[in-house]
Amino acid sequence: MYSDLTIVITNYKTPKILQKSLSLLEKYAVGAKLIVVDSDSQDGSVELVQKHFKQVKIIEVANHSMGNAANAGMKLATTPYIMQMNADVYISKNTINDLLNVLKQDNVGMVAPRAKNPSGKWQNQGIPYRRFHFLLDFGRKQSIKAAWLHGCCLMIKSELDNIAMFDTNFRFYNEDIDLSYRVIRAGYECRMVNTEVLHLGGSSTPNNANFIVEGYRGGYILSQKYKSNLFALLHRQYVLLEANIQLLSASGEKAKAYSIIKKMFLKQDFGESPFGKTLNDSNPNFKYFK
Repeated sequence: MYSDLTIVITNYKTPKILQKSLSLLEKYAVGAKLIVVDSDSQDGSVELVQKHFKQVKIIEVANHSMGNAANAGMKLATTPYIMQMNADVYISKNTINDLLNVLKQDNVGMVAPRAKNPSGKWQNQGIPYRRFHFLLDFGRKQSIKAAWLHGCCLMIKSELDNIAMFDTNFRFYNEDIDLSYRVIRAGYECRMVNTEVLHLGGSSTPNNANFIVEGYRGGYILSQKYKSNLFALLHRQYVLLEANIQLLSASGEKAKAYSIIKKMFLKQDFGESPFGKTLNDSNPNFKYFK
């Protein structure tokens, strides 16, 4: 029984996936309080939960950002431990127990499982993250300290208070890295735990230039907040080089995105997101659309 745990599931337009995710949680996270936060899906997701999962609390929010949705659910938690996960994450039999065993250690503030994609391979989250998988496999350890944790599934101690909340200035991507850095700065460890989940990935991400732009914008904000001036300079030059290369062959939304990214990094103004009030809207004040 996991009565000391609240699980917040963020959902956007994935009702069938949400149904399976909740079924697994009911089976493997017995006693945990379940909260679904739906970001204005308007696709039957809310009604599905109300009909088939009556013990699950459901709240509705605007489709502002993943961080906004997760925060809305986590604010309702009264338990010592909180797990935030995307609806397209399927936990395994031992996931919850394995994560809690590590999180309950005194010096640990946040933990995450290892995510596999539907093909059975470790999800590709870049070379820096891949080394954590290597170290777990090579060392056969229960967990390892990580510089940051992937946000598809995170478990955190509620005692961290406002540190446990996402920064909603990150509209899409990078909010998990920012949260990890803040947990570490507060004197806690982030640890990847040697336990698996299946992450379908990209289940609710549309093909839109704004999402590409936001990823680069958020990534550079991280460099500004947490890295040296030299690191930020090198980051900026690398992105400009990448944008120029991409523009040689890109078309459609991709070409639009890298054209905006090039302008943004030349002007060095990252204060505005390309998104408007929701992820379905464009920001009318975003200067790089002009």
